[in-house]
Amino acid sequence: MDKGRDLKPDFSPARGERVLIALSGGADSVALAVMLSDAREEYGLTLFAAHVDHGIRPESAEDAAFCKALCARLDIPFMTVRLDVPEEARRQRRGLEAVARELRYRALRQFKDETRSNFIALAHHMDDQAETVLMHLARGAGPRGISGMRALSGDLYRPLLGYRKSELTAYLEARGFGWREDRTNRVADNPRNALRLNAIPALEACYPQFVRAASRYAYSAGIEDELLEGLTGEWLAANRGEGPLCAWLDVAAPPHRAILRRALKSLLPDALSWEQLNAIEALCARGRGRIDVSDALFVERAGCRLYVVRKDRPPTDPAPLSSNGKTDFGPFCVIDAAPSPPIPVRDDPFAQVLNARALDGAVVRTRRDGDRIRPLGCGDKLLSDYFIDRKVDRPLRDGVPLVAVGNRVHWVVGYGISQEAAVRPNDAAIRLECKKTQIH
Repeated sequence: MDKGRDLKPDFSPARGERVLIALSGGADSVALAVMLSDAREEYGLTLFAAHVDHGIRPESAEDAAFCKALCARLDIPFMTVRLDVPEEARRQRRGLEAVARELRYRALRQFKDETRSNFIALAHHMDDQAETVLMHLARGAGPRGISGMRALSGDLYRPLLGYRKSELTAYLEARGFGWREDRTNRVADNPRNALRLNAIPALEACYPQFVRAASRYAYSAGIEDELLEGLTGEWLAANRGEGPLCAWLDVAAPPHRAILRRALKSLLPDALSWEQLNAIEALCARGRGRIDVSDALFVERAGCRLYVVRKDRPPTDPAPLSSNGKTDFGPFCVIDAAPSPPIPVRDDPFAQVLNARALDGAVVRTRRDGDRIRPLGCGDKLLSDYFIDRKVDRPLRDGVPLVAVGNRVHWVVGYGISQEAAVRPNDAAIRLECKKTQIH
């Protein structure tokens, strides 16, 4: 028997689900549609198929007609949409391939929503995986990129990664199914086509099993990537913090470099360059320093932490302090206030009982030039000096909520109160409790 008839993927990940097949009309997607159609009863699948006409080739309407006829033969509900990718690429001044991919996935997810499907089934195969590995290698990717495509990635399902293209075409020939050929795939005018037409044949001339080896490499790298991702998540859960103006990592005892570099990427823009990542990693080992990352962000090492700080500090209007109720200070905090006996709070830095008269006209705000405080048992000083004394890292200072009257600060939330606002026996007092803040 022809080996093409023996292909029978395991569709267990989609068992009992609604599956939308991305059907281009090429051999790969036709084989996938036929296999899923054959397996629908065994796996309890509800199938749909969607064809996206990119409007790039004159014969694209014929591809759509072919797909419609195929789905009628397989008894799979069919839908299609025609796009004008060339016009959109011109409008965005971007490459045709990138725009086509973006619009294709957008259309497929719309069809997925309309059909209430759980997965979008894609026909990527082993040869596609080898091309992806080489593309990512050429770009200098790490384990995540080198691992290529996953069989299951969110709502994207790729059950054919274990098969060669030649196996899929042999399967269709043996089953008596035709397919459409995209002539643009035979032109080496983009990186993927160039690798498929030139690089991979040259590699296979030296290493006949290159494609299968690259697929195994991607699979192994994916396993290691999952391990690193899990370890990074655990480390971030214990060492990552975030406030209204910055986020930070505790790097007093940095983890393994592989985890640290992933953690840094999680806090920083996708466009972070290799040189920037190396410089920021080196900064983690120093006591202090600052590196500009972009027009919007910089990173600063201060104390035991590495901070990612927004350069733009949107002005925040002071919020008049309620003496009996809630004061909502935007993204910084909410302060609850209520009359209270004049008994100081000694074990909670985010709650204080203060002299009601001292709070007359008070507002909740962040620091300003000229702010002063008279800490308990100390003389009057600039708030900036108080922050230094209390070892408040510089990137945090602009995000610390303050209760102040004029330029007199009576409560530095999380750190301390002023002598003027301290309660004495028989004073009228107000208890303040700060919630929804992350300033430490």
